[in-house]
Amino acid sequence: MKRREFLGRAAASAFAGGMAFGPRVGRTAEAAQVLVLGAGLAGLRAALQLEEQGASVTVLEASDRIGGRCHTVTLDGIPIDLGASQIGLNYGRVIDAARRAGVKLGNDPRQPGETSFHIGGQLLRKEEWKDSAANRTVGEERSVLPHLLETLYLFKLNPFGEDVGAWLEPRWRNLDVSAGSWLMQQGISQAAVDLMSVSTDYTDMWNTSALAMLRDVARSRLGGFSGRDRSTPLYGAGNNDWLNFEGGAERLPAAMAQQLRSPVRLGKPVVRIVNEGSSAEVTCLDGTRYRADFVVCALPFSTLRRITILPGLPPLQAEAVAASAYGGTTHVILEPTQPFWETDGYGPTMFTDGPLERIFAPKIGARIPFVRAWVNGYGADRLDALPAADLGAFVVREIERMRPAARGKLRVRTAFSWGADPYTLGHRHVFLPGQVTRFAREMDRPWQRIHFCGEHLRRMEFGMESALETADRAVVEILAA
Repeated sequence: MKRREFLGRAAASAFAGGMAFGPRVGRTAEAAQVLVLGAGLAGLRAALQLEEQGASVTVLEASDRIGGRCHTVTLDGIPIDLGASQIGLNYGRVIDAARRAGVKLGNDPRQPGETSFHIGGQLLRKEEWKDSAANRTVGEERSVLPHLLETLYLFKLNPFGEDVGAWLEPRWRNLDVSAGSWLMQQGISQAAVDLMSVSTDYTDMWNTSALAMLRDVARSRLGGFSGRDRSTPLYGAGNNDWLNFEGGAERLPAAMAQQLRSPVRLGKPVVRIVNEGSSAEVTCLDGTRYRADFVVCALPFSTLRRITILPGLPPLQAEAVAASAYGGTTHVILEPTQPFWETDGYGPTMFTDGPLERIFAPKIGARIPFVRAWVNGYGADRLDALPAADLGAFVVREIERMRPAARGKLRVRTAFSWGADPYTLGHRHVFLPGQVTRFAREMDRPWQRIHFCGEHLRRMEFGMESALETADRAVVEILAA
C-alpha cells in the first residue's frame, strides 16, 4: 500500500478478506489500522510516530504496567531503576522523546562507593589487589582492578574506532566468536577473562559474540563514555557524565503512553498472529481478537517464540527467534541498618567471584541509603533457580559470609528478576558466538503484515536509543509499503 493510501484509511473500520487458516472462534475481532504489540520504548515510539502520520493505532501490552524493560521502584522517596537507566549524551531520539513528553533529564545524584573485592575467598582493598595471591592475572593485567578489566581491554583492543556500522561487514566475520576466546588470542589471560565474566552485562565472556560486544563498546564511546577514565567501569551506578530521568526511567514510557490517542490495553498477552493477505489477525490469551492492516511486533524474541505465527517465519528468521539468548539480571535491594563498612574498613561497594557478582552501595549526599546486589547473565539464571521467597535471605547470608561485620545489619527491601518475569524472560538480548553472521541481517525483516522492532534488532545504536532506532525503521517500512 502506498503511503497516501495508508493514511487515507485511518478512519476505516472494516477489513476485507477471510481467515486463511481455519474457522474463527470466539468473539468478533476489533478493527484497527495498526496493532502495536508491547508498550515498552520501542512499541510506544512506533505507535506515536504512526499516529503523527495519521494512522489509527491500538497498543496491546501483556503485563499490567507500561514500560517494558524500563522499570522503576521508589523506596523511601528514592527512585531506583531496575532496568534501563543511563542516557548517552547523543541519544538524540531518547532526549527528544523526553522533551516532547515533558520528562526532565538530570545528572545522576549517586556517587560510586569505595570498592572492595572478595576474590578467591579473600576480602581485599583496592591497594591490596595488585600483589595479592588471589590475583591470578598476568603481566600488566595485575595492576588493573577486576571490575575495570572488561572496559579497559574492550576499548583498547576494539578495531572499529568510531565506525560502528562496520560490524556487519563481511570482513569482520572472524570476530563472531567467543569473546573470551578472542581476548585470549589477543594475549589476555584466562584469569582476566573469568573476572570480566563477573562484571559483564551479557551472558558471560565465554558465551557471547566478540563481534556484538565490540560493536556495543564502539557505540558507547560515541554515546558519551570516553573510556579514558580507568577508574570507572562502563556499567554501574554513578558512571561518567551520562544523564538519567528525574524520578526514574519508567517516567518516559509512562509519559509517552499518555500522548497516545487511545489508552494502552493492558493484560493482553498475545498467543497467535495470522497474516491474511492484506491484513492480519491477532488473538490474545483472553480470547479477544484484533484485525489490522499492519502489526508492529515490539516483543523480545524470548517471548515471541511462545506465539504462533502463520504462515511461519522464513527459516533463518524463525531460527533467530528460537535461538536468541537473553541475559538475565537479578536485583536485590537491601537497607543497611548500620554502616558495617565503617566497622571493617573495607569499601561498601563490592566485586566478587562468588554468586552475588557485584554489590553497589552508592552515596546520595553523605549517606548510603541502600545496598544493591546486581547479578547478570548466567549468574542471574542460577539465582533464579532459588525459590523467590528465599532469594533475599540467600543474598544477606552471602554478604554476611564475605563481610562478617554486616551480620544483622542488612534488611531486604525488594527483589526483582528480569529472567523470571514472564513477559521479558531476560533483560538484554545477547548474540551467542556465530549468531551475528548467521542471522543478524535476517532478524528484523518484515514478514507479510508484521514489522519488527526492539533492542534485539539494533544496528547502530546502544541502550535505550537502540529501541527507538528500530521503531523508526519499522515505521518507515510501513509508510513505504
